[in-house]
Amino acid sequence: MSLNQTLDMWLALPERKFSRKCFRNSTTIACDCSGFMTLLFNALGKSTPYQLDRPKAVHYYSILQEIGSNHVDRLERGNVLAWRKERLPKSGDTGHVLLVAGKAIQSGDKRYLLPVIDATKRRNGLSQREVEVHTDDRGKLTGIRLHLGDSKVKRTPIYHHAISDSRSCFGCGLPTRVCGCGTIDAVLDAPPVIILRHPTERKRTLSTVSLIKQRYPAVLVKEGEIFSPLRLPNLALMFPGGKLQQECEQSAEDSATLILIDATWRKAKKILHLNSWLQVLPRVELSPDKVSDYLLRKVSKPKTLSSIEAFAAVMNDKTMEGLLRAFMERQIAVMGESIYLKNYRHYLNFSDDTSGRSHN
Repeated sequence: MSLNQTLDMWLALPERKFSRKCFRNSTTIACDCSGFMTLLFNALGKSTPYQLDRPKAVHYYSILQEIGSNHVDRLERGNVLAWRKERLPKSGDTGHVLLVAGKAIQSGDKRYLLPVIDATKRRNGLSQREVEVHTDDRGKLTGIRLHLGDSKVKRTPIYHHAISDSRSCFGCGLPTRVCGCGTIDAVLDAPPVIILRHPTERKRTLSTVSLIKQRYPAVLVKEGEIFSPLRLPNLALMFPGGKLQQECEQSAEDSATLILIDATWRKAKKILHLNSWLQVLPRVELSPDKVSDYLLRKVSKPKTLSSIEAFAAVMNDKTMEGLLRAFMERQIAVMGESIYLKNYRHYLNFSDDTSGRSHN
């Protein structure tokens, strides 16, 4: 059954209820916003985010942030759209996820009416209605009025992507040609690390933040060059000039929140320069005992690590090392081993064993 046929059938059911426990039968559909998406993904035979049986709004957001867009002009019928709460509650809502039901129509200065299908407590379950999305001068989505009768506009990053797209996998957030579904067990608790990502990093095929999210799908990733100060206690910045790795691991155990900048070295220094609040934070410096396993990116120094390797060191998570090696193997297989040997032999972290287990 197609997406449109499925939606038409569900919206025509005589009983539609809001419920945290989602189910559907011949007369009733009961769900909340993420439950609606779970039922829809299952009906269409698509992988849910991170292969979770019951993903929450934060997990849909996490995937969309990797594969989707945050611009109003790319909103189309059949797009999944989501936002998340920065500080996740121990229970309850983690954000909101909905399905776009039509084109956005401009209704004012940087405001658009958007037809959607979602499940809310206000509407007592599944319904088709309109929301109002807000943008900046460039059309980037910056906020939403979830109910048109409300005065409050939620200011938050928003991402969306077509549910039917076949180039990217909703299950892991990677291109389908290097899909990593089923290779990692997700840790659902939010880790004590926040990633500040330069916008160009998300567009890189070899970005490792998508890999981090496979293991920790609730990790908070903020994109930009200038960031508002984070209102959290015990913040520390992972950057040269601070404590060594062993003290860093102890900090994680002591409930410190560590900030990792995901960018090239030059752009990371620029982010630090543009954000004075980062400059005054205590710093944590990693001290790796081997060269990076990120075989397809040039490293400038023997102790330079990719974002996923730095993250794994902080969390003391050996599973993530295997995740990176498997990702490199898949990428090299797609590229062709002969091309890898030819084009990457001069790299400091080159390996003639493409499984990445040994280095020259």
